[in-house]
Amino acid sequence: MIDSAPAERAFDPRDTAARTSFLSSHRAQAVCTREFARLSEGLVAAAKLLAVETGIEAPTARLSPERCIVQLGPVALTVAWLRNGTDVPAAGQLLCIVWRGVIAPRGEHAPERRGWRQVPATPQSVWEETCLPSATSEATWHWHPESLEREGYASLELAGRCSDQLRTALDALMQDAPLDTGSAT
Repeated sequence: MIDSAPAERAFDPRDTAARTSFLSSHRAQAVCTREFARLSEGLVAAAKLLAVETGIEAPTARLSPERCIVQLGPVALTVAWLRNGTDVPAAGQLLCIVWRGVIAPRGEHAPERRGWRQVPATPQSVWEETCLPSATSEATWHWHPESLEREGYASLELAGRCSDQLRTALDALMQDAPLDTGSAT
């Protein structure tokens, strides 16, 4: 009797059996840090390129070990590594959000001066995606959207995906009201 092959099943990043022991190791912490840095660098580079292509002011970037904020004119992108009780990557998730509005203000406020200052409008989320890490080694590191997918994204591929969403948000906003790229009077 010939046994039938097991049915192929889609990758489910929430399935703990599918998550390897590598992600539960402390070695994976350093890899996660490097991959997040690679992702952040890709996001900043893509935003700079987008600023040149659209003729708007260079982006403002605020980077920390587990957070990346890129403000590009009237839109922004935030990426954060969220831990879930432990330091191992298997317990964390990556949250990517594109915003319409100002997330990283320029810091023009002088608190010692009295008087009126403009308060920016509350930012609104226009796109959001949560990703889970998947890897058996540093070379196989991928970010999987929290949905059933066979393959995830390498860090630079995810940076491209996020920057595409940032471009879409910027294009939509520019169609609603073209940006004033001149200096303030």
